Amino acid sequence: GHIDALVIGLDNDFNFRKLCIATVLLQQNPDALLIATNLDAFDLVGFDARHLPGNGALVRAVEMASGRTAINVGKPSSTLSELIRDVYGLKAEDTMMVGDRLDTDVKFGNDSGMKSALVLTGCTASSDIQSVVQEDGNSSMIP
Repeated sequence: GHIDALVIGLDNDFNFRKLCIATVLLQQNPDALLIATNLDAFDLVGFDARHLPGNGALVRAVEMASGRTAINVGKPSSTLSELIRDVYGLKAEDTMMVGDRLDTDVKFGNDSGMKSALVLTGCTASSDIQSVVQEDGNSSMIP
């Protein structure tokens, strides 16, 4: 059937059949947008913080099978920051992004001109912060 967009969000029941359906739909609708809600590589699950595939793994599977590139509308996408600004009238310089991932939450805040606060309750560990400071010499990080 005709579709205008195919949106990929985390699906814990993702399988080969769904991958095939997505690929065929994109072949039949070459002008349809391919949208990703986020590109998280993994999520932490359980008391022992196991890394399980995140939405980014599903997005990459559809991209590889279809030969298309998804448009990420989630963090750290500028599309999302523009939507927040336009819909809610927030000024980036007066806004703080609080999150638990350096690669999405903090990057989103920084790229959008917001202040960012990292909480260590999710995917980022304190050792990750040290490596980022060493890589880019960012001295504006306050422990």
